[in-house]
Amino acid sequence: MNKKAELFDAYLKDKKITAFTVDEIKDDPLHTTVFRSHIEVGGARLPTIVILDSSIYAMIRILIAPKALREDNKPALRELMDSYNRQYKSFKYYTDSEGDLVLDTCLLFKAGELDGDMIYTMFGVLIRHLNDSYRDIMKSIWQ
Repeated sequence: MNKKAELFDAYLKDKKITAFTVDEIKDDPLHTTVFRSHIEVGGARLPTIVILDSSIYAMIRILIAPKALREDNKPALRELMDSYNRQYKSFKYYTDSEGDLVLDTCLLFKAGELDGDMIYTMFGVLIRHLNDSYRDIMKSIWQ
């Protein structure tokens, strides 16, 4: 496990947070560790991961909706994503190659350092945003 992952694991244990499972990526040159969980928004359980490796980056990734992007909803969904991406500096929406709608945030830490409180603060920001916007997102997907 890389140093940031060790620090986050210790943070979770210290705070008695048991919502994560931990996967170390074998033979990865950046020694990536993935902490998997979910958040509940609008009655849905959204898969959520924290990606920690030996770089300066820490990622929080939330799968908002699988197979969300279709030809019939592309203009509305892209317009909504673009408006959120312009409005919010700390996180970005995108669709992946499978058409899944994803929300990413990237945090920077000095090599080998990590602030668990900062990660959890960002979770709070993301959850508040999703509680406010999830219904509009789903409307744009299922229109």
